[in-house]
Amino acid sequence: MPSPQPEWRKSMRKRPAPRLEEPVAVNTEFVAHTKVQGRLDGIQLQFQTVGAHHYLYVGHIWSGGVSILDVTSPNDPQVAAFIPTPNESTKHTKVQVADGIAMLGCEAPMFDPRPDPTKAWLGVRFFDVSDPTDPKELSFWESDRPGFGVHRSWWNGGRYAFLSHGVAAEGFQYAGRPDRTRVMTTLDISDPENPKRVSDFWLPVQRGEGRQPGPGETFGVHEPVIEGDRAYIAYADGGFAIADISDIENPKLITHQWIFPELTDGQTHTCVPFPDRDLLVVSDEAMATFGLEGEKNITLWDISDETEPQLLSTFPIPTPTETEPYETYFHKGERFGPHGTHDNHQGKARIADKVYNAYMNAGLRIWDVTDAADPVETASFVPADPTEHVDPRPYNRIADPLRGGTRKTCSQDVLVDPRGYVYLSGYNDGIWIMRET
Repeated sequence: MPSPQPEWRKSMRKRPAPRLEEPVAVNTEFVAHTKVQGRLDGIQLQFQTVGAHHYLYVGHIWSGGVSILDVTSPNDPQVAAFIPTPNESTKHTKVQVADGIAMLGCEAPMFDPRPDPTKAWLGVRFFDVSDPTDPKELSFWESDRPGFGVHRSWWNGGRYAFLSHGVAAEGFQYAGRPDRTRVMTTLDISDPENPKRVSDFWLPVQRGEGRQPGPGETFGVHEPVIEGDRAYIAYADGGFAIADISDIENPKLITHQWIFPELTDGQTHTCVPFPDRDLLVVSDEAMATFGLEGEKNITLWDISDETEPQLLSTFPIPTPTETEPYETYFHKGERFGPHGTHDNHQGKARIADKVYNAYMNAGLRIWDVTDAADPVETASFVPADPTEHVDPRPYNRIADPLRGGTRKTCSQDVLVDPRGYVYLSGYNDGIWIMRET
């Protein structure tokens, strides 16, 4: 006889919770919503101000390409331009914009069953977006083969871009791909029409040294975030690392913190430093529906001694308001847990006393971290569940909790602009715009 299911799991598997018909705002106010001309699937967000105009960049996971929205009037966002992918097998879910240049990651589709992944462009495309209404392609840097392209990377102006670069690595795996990992590859883009590879940063683990990942674990760079001469790198099931990049051709490891499985069930997603406070925000990524993984968290670390980061606090798990028709966000269905974090990138507001996260089916969550030892949730915005969807996957919420389709709110990224407006993207959600109150 199989062991009995816990009551919380049995109750969630009966059927999805009722739809949320209207947004639920706590200390936030709705400003606008846009369907982005039918491209409802927003992933990474970037922001650019040109003259008197403000522009939001939206990477898409299924619709292909990158949308550029004029949000000068935030209550009336308008699509100003669209950069298509070179073919239907290539995805531009990740976009970086700085110094009038856009860098678009090119990778094979991860969650789209339709295209042929062998035809995907792998690498990064660079565009002149000094006029965001008329992007002009400058170059394409092709990444390694066999590999799987460039994912969530960092280009924040200046000479160098830092890529989450899929490469061959015997014995490792990344998201089910055997003999693959991701390393941090640095490109010199002082001439954006001719990007040049400068260095690859491999952890000692990725060279076979010391403790190795266990069976089935995803190991590799998910995202590097750069501040000064430091790289703060999320490594999926490998936790996080800090690297010294003062010698750009020879990055050096300062520390590598394995936090899975002791502190998290893996998939470390993003590390955002608050350098003036010697703090590091570390967020995981929830991958499965209904909480069918272990705990996924956002944590805050003291990095005053970079060689020995100290855990200061773990953020409280969001809970629904009384007006939401489910007992917990686990019961709501879809994925529940952290995803994109506001990251103080060029063009965005620079914030060090709050943390903003796109908490998937729980929408936008905002915490005050004035007291780093005691993060307090101060505001939230849960979008209404979408009435349309562009997710092409079959909706199979039980049999395939990792890759089944999404039909409810599943927020993916959050951005705060310098004027204080907050933007939230999602799988089928379009773009929600709000302000804190």
